[in-house]
Parts: sequence; structure tokens; C-alpha cells
Amino acid sequence: MEERDDVIRSRTNPCLKRVDRVARGKEPDAMLLEGERLVLDALGAGLEAELLLVREDHAELLVRLQGPATRAVAAPLFERLGTLATPPGVLGVFSRPAKLDGSALEARLPGHGLVLGVAGISDPGNLGALARCAEAAGASALILAPGGARPFTPKALRGSMGSLLRLPVYEVTDLGRAVSALAGAGFSQCVAATRGGAPLDEAVFRERTVVWMSGETGEAPPELSVCDPITIPMRGEVESLNVTVAGALMLFAARQR
Repeated sequence: MEERDDVIRSRTNPCLKRVDRVARGKEPDAMLLEGERLVLDALGAGLEAELLLVREDHAELLVRLQGPATRAVAAPLFERLGTLATPPGVLGVFSRPAKLDGSALEARLPGHGLVLGVAGISDPGNLGALARCAEAAGASALILAPGGARPFTPKALRGSMGSLLRLPVYEVTDLGRAVSALAGAGFSQCVAATRGGAPLDEAVFRERTVVWMSGETGEAPPELSVCDPITIPMRGEVESLNVTVAGALMLFAARQR
């Protein structure tokens, strides 16, 4: 079979170097999406690809994603790209969604109902999975406190299965101010507590509610002490649930009630 003359076959190609920089977090305004599902989710959300690299032997994907940003890469080189041990057939470099901060949150509060708040989650996979649960439960936004995992890293994006590309994500720098602004706008606020809170099956949620999930250790920052603690009743000798499981239970309970 005759080789295509437009396939990237050199390790020194600038496109490969760009992907490596983004994967290592050297370009904070860009994000790396790995896999067909995430790339298509981003394009479906209206994000424009700066660069799409497709493995040379994925002919169907090359046709489907054909455009000025798309380049084919020789298979041996593609295996070295990205952050996964087994790279998928396509990866893309996209500009990060426009950053939403505390000021944007305060301006847009009237348009939100159920909201997920995250404070101190350290594992980006957990952050992504919580965003996925929030979207599935009908939440209209995610508020992210300072510290902990950030939303547009490869692992967080994979864990969210595209939810972080569709939900508004407010990265606030002052958690106390955000909590006060939410209260002033009429939101009730609750925080998951490993023990000592009101039982989840007895909790009453209002239409405008923020469900706060704190770090995997269960310790909430002091700014959330004004929120209503809620505990998920458990049987047997189980002491706690994975933060993603607990978040899903809290969010779906809030939606249903």
C-alpha cells in the first residue's frame, strides 16, 4: 500500500511537541481531549479544535473529522502521545472554555436551580465523575472552590464523560464570598457529612439548592460550617462511601424532593 505523504512520521514534528506540552500542563489555556467520545462531545458543545491528531490506520475517523486542524499520525508515533498507557485513535487540543469566576457566578445566580459545589476534592477522576453525576441529576452548574483537582485536566475530563464541557464551571477564589452570595440569592445549602448530620432520607430540599461535597477524607472547609450537614445512613460496618457515590445519592435526592 502506498504511504500517504501528509502523515506525520517524525518525532520532532511541531504538532507532536504541542500535544506533549499540553499533556504536561505547560499550556494552561489549552486542554487535551483523548478519545473519540470526548473529542466529539467537545465539537458538539461548540468548541473549536486547534489540533486533531488521528492514528493513520483509523481511516473512518480521518474522514469523519476531516478539516484544517486534522492530521494523521503514523501508528508507532501515536502510541507515544497523550497521557494514557493505550492511546485511543484520536486526541485533540482545544482552548479551555471561557473561565467563569466568582463575579460571573454572582451575575448568573438567578438562572440556576440545583447546583453542585465541590471543595477540596483531590482526585481529578472523582471531580470528573461528580460533574457527570451533577449533569445526570439535572444540576445547572458546578462551583469549584480553591485548592484540589482542577476541571480541565485530562483525567478530570475523562471522568466527566463530557459533562465538564457542558456544565458551567465557576472556579471561585473566595469560598466564603461564594457561600454568602448563594445565601443572599435564596439558595439553601447543604454539605455531605460522614456522621452527625441530618439523615438524607429525612432531608427536605428546596428548588434552589447547592449540594456541597468536600474532600475525600470527609473534612469540610470552615466556610461551609454555615451549611446544613446531611449524613447518608449506612448499615453494617461501612464507615463511609466513595465521594462520587455519596455525591450521586445527595444530588438525586435533591432533584426528587
